[in-house]
Amino acid sequence: MRFVLSLLLAWSLAAPALGQPTSTEAPSTASLSGLNAETRALAREVREAVVQVKVRRVQGVQRSGEGSAQVSKVSGRGSGFFVDSQGFIVTNAHVVSKASEVWVQRATPPPPPPDEESILRQRGSLLKAEVVGVDPETDVAVLNVSGTGYPTLPFGNSDQLRRGEMVFAFGGPMGLENSMTMGIVSATARQMRPGDPMIYVQTDAPINPGSSGGPLVNHRGEVVGLSTFNVSESGESAGLGFAGPSNIVEAVYRQIRAHGHVRRGVIGANAQTLTPELAQELGLSSGYRVVLADVYPGSPAERAGLRPGDVVTHLDGERMHNGRELDVNLYPKVDATVTLGVVRNDSTFETQVRVVQRQNSSMRFGEMADAEEHLVGRLGILGLPLTEEVAKKIPNQRLPSGVVVAASNRPPAPWGDRLRPGDVVYTVDGQRVRGPEDLRALLDGKASGGRVLAHVLREGTMHYVVLPVE
Repeated sequence: MRFVLSLLLAWSLAAPALGQPTSTEAPSTASLSGLNAETRALAREVREAVVQVKVRRVQGVQRSGEGSAQVSKVSGRGSGFFVDSQGFIVTNAHVVSKASEVWVQRATPPPPPPDEESILRQRGSLLKAEVVGVDPETDVAVLNVSGTGYPTLPFGNSDQLRRGEMVFAFGGPMGLENSMTMGIVSATARQMRPGDPMIYVQTDAPINPGSSGGPLVNHRGEVVGLSTFNVSESGESAGLGFAGPSNIVEAVYRQIRAHGHVRRGVIGANAQTLTPELAQELGLSSGYRVVLADVYPGSPAERAGLRPGDVVTHLDGERMHNGRELDVNLYPKVDATVTLGVVRNDSTFETQVRVVQRQNSSMRFGEMADAEEHLVGRLGILGLPLTEEVAKKIPNQRLPSGVVVAASNRPPAPWGDRLRPGDVVYTVDGQRVRGPEDLRALLDGKASGGRVLAHVLREGTMHYVVLPVE
């Protein structure tokens, strides 16, 4: 497959340059024939490792006319691919989420010799699959089927992907098994919203419903992404497809194989990407990229001497360009000691920090809020006082008072910041917030169309959030 890009380059060189007089000379027939042969070879190489994933989910209980109860089930589908000859398959977590049964349909057998070829062929074998583990944060799941000797696809290095590189998406859109589409990498490391826990490879190779979980491969037949979703008004492909980068997918797969779940390393600090707006409000140089919005009491970061407001420039000598990059690079280092490059005020230094395993938690506050009593209209939120009952639901609680966001109807600001349900607002422009009434009073003195800097506890970590005031 290594010749595909060179053939495309040769084809482009044979075409007229932009702004130059057109020529009657056609593109090289040999180049077109070679491109055709190479893409067909790629299709043959990949097809047998790609599968359809079929699931059944319990929807509820239905009662018949005679009064008897029956469990109601619905079906779903997606795609996947073998990564180990022992029957291990990678797909999306959302494809198998809450499934009571999972089956894998293998590709149709390869066509027979030309003199025996038929248009219709038998479908591939249907295999019962076991869910080994899922990771909702990256939308990755690992399945296993019995047997050995399955064809596999190798993982490529998604960090080496560049915009404009040719890629191919394989899967079963709309239940049509083993479809192949071609496109380019539209962008790398695409984050759908600032602060999201996952980044994606964006491609214009069509990814339609049913293709989720299929491989995005490069011209060498290496998996560089896990097709995950598309964005369009109709729900069909509109040239905005998104795939999980192979480096993240492979790391998650190997952890699920080893532990049944993903172990994520943390140091007990919240690394936040330093946007131009945040840099301006904090008085930091726009050349910095990562700031610690929080350092947890008693955490390895605190024991290493780190403080909120510190700028992190490097991890083990590697430059950090955003907060998510620092988080992801810490994940596989559980129980290891890392070296951080730090800038504080006018000094630069290095410090060693122990990495520990992250603990997960969840919060629900919407049902506790009253639409009139707890409305903070200028921020577009329902805010609960931090009572003893509410505080029990908040991990790593810091201060005895504040405002807990129960609901928000405000879209993200143009620079991406917003309040989320579960956030605890402690300060606004440096002033303590002790309850909804206190917050409303602080905002009353702000001009409409202005903005404020809030210091917020989010899922146990502190964040700086720049918010517009209406």
